[in-house]
Amino acid sequence: MYTPDKYLMDDAAQQQALMADNPFAQLVTVDRDGMPHATHLPVLYMDGVLDVHMAKANPQWQHFENGWEVLVIFSGPHGYISPSWYESVPAVPTWNYTAVHVYGRPRLIEDPAQKKARQSHLVDIMESGFAEPWRMELPSKYEQGMLAGIVTFEVDITRIEGKAKLVQKRKPEDAQGAIDGLRTTGRAGDAALADLMAQNLAGGS
Repeated sequence: MYTPDKYLMDDAAQQQALMADNPFAQLVTVDRDGMPHATHLPVLYMDGVLDVHMAKANPQWQHFENGWEVLVIFSGPHGYISPSWYESVPAVPTWNYTAVHVYGRPRLIEDPAQKKARQSHLVDIMESGFAEPWRMELPSKYEQGMLAGIVTFEVDITRIEGKAKLVQKRKPEDAQGAIDGLRTTGRAGDAALADLMAQNLAGGS
């Protein structure tokens, strides 16, 4: 990922936090003919690996046979930045964002007990905080059919790249103007982006 030094997010804790807060990622692979493929999937980071599953009917998992690395893209808060929010002129629009790219080699998990445990773990994480969390307690036949219909795999991580483009190149007053502007848009995600930019402006990132 192209990342100027000002935008580098190389702190492991920040990278892992972004992945945990934004678990709906994109898996990118290349088939034998060099054609890229992508699938949007829930992905969990766990101790140096990514825990992933997809529908068995999705042929993308068959690309793992080529032995190549895969790319998993996590997108954090992002949004349009209007130049009208800056004090300094001239200026042009831009897009601020945070992202983590994870590279690694996939490994299939075929043991039914492990597949069930990983699905239960995902459910427990996503249901945490609910007043009445749903548990993966299913009729045996239904559960067997569900597990047979998915492919579970790990991605053994080889490298992680993080990027946080948060108006670092602008003057503090311009950054503050962008933060204030984002808080007025009402667009989903803009408030979260404004919070990250405010943290960066205060020297907390």
